[in-house]
Amino acid sequence: MKKIILINDGSTAVDAAAKMAFQIAGDMQAEILIVQTYNERKTSAVKMLAGLRTAAVRDTQTETNRLVRMLQYVNEGRHGYQPSISATSLKLTDAAGMAELALRTNCWLIIRGCGQMPAGQASLDFQSLLDRLRCPLLLVPEGWATHPIRRITYMADVRYCQVNIMRYLANWAIASKAGLSLAHFSKNGLPPIAESYGLGLFADIVRQLPACSLTFNNIRDPDIHKATDVLINGLHSDLFVLVNRRYHFKEIIGDRLTDKLPEDLGIPLLFFPL
Repeated sequence: MKKIILINDGSTAVDAAAKMAFQIAGDMQAEILIVQTYNERKTSAVKMLAGLRTAAVRDTQTETNRLVRMLQYVNEGRHGYQPSISATSLKLTDAAGMAELALRTNCWLIIRGCGQMPAGQASLDFQSLLDRLRCPLLLVPEGWATHPIRRITYMADVRYCQVNIMRYLANWAIASKAGLSLAHFSKNGLPPIAESYGLGLFADIVRQLPACSLTFNNIRDPDIHKATDVLINGLHSDLFVLVNRRYHFKEIIGDRLTDKLPEDLGIPLLFFPL
């Protein structure tokens, strides 16, 4: 069964991240592991069904208990699969430890909310974490009005598009009843591509994927910030996908990934490791 790690570091965006984790877990039939990072006191991992409101998680921190109760409330009236929840703790600044935990639990996805941290509390080094991960990292902005994912956009140069990423996203899109778009933006130093050539490359990729709603966007505007604005606000993408340190990562994110997301994006960002 797939495992989703939800980082609870005391950020003011943790509620938005928790609700999104629950939504994705329900679609993907995954388990949720809440990892509390802002308190070093060890906790005992216990499991429960999110739909049982009378149950309690014992020996965990108060904030993690609150998240579990919130997810129970979100699940009220839900039919079908009910994600199980477990909880543990990890030293906040230990990116290597988080990556090791993700590997050991065969984690499918790590989720973290990007908001204000508690006074005097340092944030996890997310670039260091992403450099070590083998699974994607999803960052959810504070105030994100959680709703079902309906349009996933992966920005890449179609000539170098990674089929394994498209397959991961296609399976997610199928489970969430979402559309998946490959947004071609030429790699720095390479010329734009003709529409017919791009569609031919895209067709080769599609043949290697499970059947789902797939579209191709050949972006000709050389201004990547205008392009992302159109993809997000014009085409209503609600999940934007990039690859760590490849192609357009630096142009959109900068030299390093931090807990401060670009304000002009405003939607959840999914980062795949190299």
